[in-house]
Amino acid sequence: MENNLLERAADLVMDAGQTLLENGGEVFRVQQTMEIMAHSLGVRDFHVYVLSNGIFASASMGSAHNVSLIRHVPAVTIHLGRVEAVNELSRELAAGQLGVEDAEARLQQARALPCTSTWGERLACIVGAAGFAYLFGGTPLDAAVAAVAGLFEILICQWFGAHKINRIFTDIVAAFACTIWSVGVQAVLPAVNANAAIIGALMVLTPGVALTMGVRDILNGDYLSGSIRLLDAVLIAGSIACGVVLGWLIIHGLGVAA
Repeated sequence: MENNLLERAADLVMDAGQTLLENGGEVFRVQQTMEIMAHSLGVRDFHVYVLSNGIFASASMGSAHNVSLIRHVPAVTIHLGRVEAVNELSRELAAGQLGVEDAEARLQQARALPCTSTWGERLACIVGAAGFAYLFGGTPLDAAVAAVAGLFEILICQWFGAHKINRIFTDIVAAFACTIWSVGVQAVLPAVNANAAIIGALMVLTPGVALTMGVRDILNGDYLSGSIRLLDAVLIAGSIACGVVLGWLIIHGLGVAA
């Protein structure tokens, strides 16, 4: 009976940690939350090591039976609603308000929270691109051009994502399309500032979350996970830059831009 309880508790804690990690939770908070949940479930000997793309844990309840678990988290998306739901579950477990069965049901509910709809993502990208273009000194016309560029970007990202195409190549193509569109509109309407439109649209692609989390992981002493996240941010930023440069080279080669 005790062995069965240990296995259920270990699986619950690992599922919770995986949910946090794959939905944008910081590495140190994932580890801290898993330790709190394990202690609340009566696991006295729990050890966990969390990386940006994997979790390693072992647990026991003072008996000869031990459990070792490994979870691979290859992809990370941002869904703070799920992160908050797991955090609330952890707090209720720590307060002794839930048992294992109730906690399992609550975790399934947290993992089933829906993501933003396709049209919601498109609207956010359009509004974000237009807002950033205006924020960086563009006119309402520049913001409108950036909004259309933002729509192109999200359509490319969604289509490439549905076909499991690499994020680096996706960002190169999205930045390329944004540059071609903005400079092309400027060639037809000289009143448009292509620089403002491009910058506004590219802000939607910038790896702000990866950069922030990488710095936070390093400040918390998790140098390996922090370095991985920072490398990811640098690769994404480099991909965006490559797409823009490629677009400008083609535009200049066609004699459209001065």
